[in-house]
Amino acid sequence: MLIACLALPSCGLLNLASSNQAVYQTPGGALVNPITAAISSIAPNPRNLTAQEDPGTGLYGYLNEYGVWVIAPTYRNASNFNTDIGLAIVQISNQRWGAIDVYAQTVIQFSFDSRFDVESAIRSILKGRYVGIDLWEMYDTNTELWGYLDYYGNWYIQPQYRHATSMSSDGFAIVQMADTGLWGAIDRRNNIIVQPNFKSRFDAESALKTLLSK
Repeated sequence: MLIACLALPSCGLLNLASSNQAVYQTPGGALVNPITAAISSIAPNPRNLTAQEDPGTGLYGYLNEYGVWVIAPTYRNASNFNTDIGLAIVQISNQRWGAIDVYAQTVIQFSFDSRFDVESAIRSILKGRYVGIDLWEMYDTNTELWGYLDYYGNWYIQPQYRHATSMSSDGFAIVQMADTGLWGAIDRRNNIIVQPNFKSRFDAESALKTLLSK
């Protein structure tokens, strides 16, 4: 049906594709036509999508193998798709990073400060690790506290600490209590491992090392 439709100039689908209402034109002149994009790439292949800057706006989107914008240029920065998982790392206007699929659906939330953290999150997904095994410390601007994100960019440990270190591969981190300012250690389940009674981060680290060496 689709092939027959494409062969007929009077086909309603092509008429719709040529409708001005179906076309988004960037200031740089790039045309994004979702109907034409659907015709030219029914099932977008991440190998055929290329990150491209719109010269009129300086924003990034994705072209398919026909040179058609299938993902409109709306991102501050963008990488090509990781073909092993079908995700691309992009940065939005608030400078936070996340990842989208070939349909521009958000898979990894725009919660990360760094693209390298998103790359690390994707590696964790590719390894098949369970959610919550790998965590990323992150500052929450709303509460002005630190918590930990899972690889989807969701809060796994809610923001509640004045300061927090990276979660080690063994699943431990040094944190500073928001109320007392004292330091202790937690595990990846947010259980207190070293009681927060230390005035120094380094003393809490030393106590954790001693505990783990037993």
